[in-house]
Amino acid sequence: MKNYLYLIVLFSMIALGIGPSRSEGKMHDKKILLSELPQPARRLLRTYFPGDRVLQCVHSRTWARYGVKVSGGYELEFDKNGRRAEIGSEHRPLSAELLDLLPRPVELCLRQNYPHSAIERMERCMNMYKLSLASPHVALCFSKSGELVKSGPD
Repeated sequence: MKNYLYLIVLFSMIALGIGPSRSEGKMHDKKILLSELPQPARRLLRTYFPGDRVLQCVHSRTWARYGVKVSGGYELEFDKNGRRAEIGSEHRPLSAELLDLLPRPVELCLRQNYPHSAIERMERCMNMYKLSLASPHVALCFSKSGELVKSGPD
C-alpha cells in the first residue's frame, strides 16, 4: 500500500512540474556578456539604444531566447538567431525611431489612427505583430504584411 501511495505522490509531483530538477533551483537561464549576444541583437542595441547602458543579458536555454535589460527601463527579447521578439518598457514609451522596425503599413496605421498614443510594448511573433498602446490602453494585432487584424483592450 505504501508503494502505491509513493507512486501517486511521485506522479502528482511530475504532473505539477515540481520534480527534483526544479527544487534544485536551476532555472536554465544563464547570465552572459553583451559580446555573447548574436550579431543582429547587438546591432539593434547599437542602432536604437546608443546612449543607453546594457544592464543585463540572459540566455534562456529552455526557450532558446535572449533577454536584455537596458538603462531607462527597457527590456528586450531576442530569438535564438538574435532577431527581436519583444521590446517594452513599463516606465516610458518606446521611441518613435523604433517604429522603423515595423512594416510600413503598420507604421502608417499608427500615425493615422493613433497619432498621439505612446507604444509600451512591441512583440513580433511568427506571423504577426502585437503592439500595446499606453493611452488608450489598447492592443493592436497586425498580420505579417501589416494589415490590422484585431484591436481591443490590453
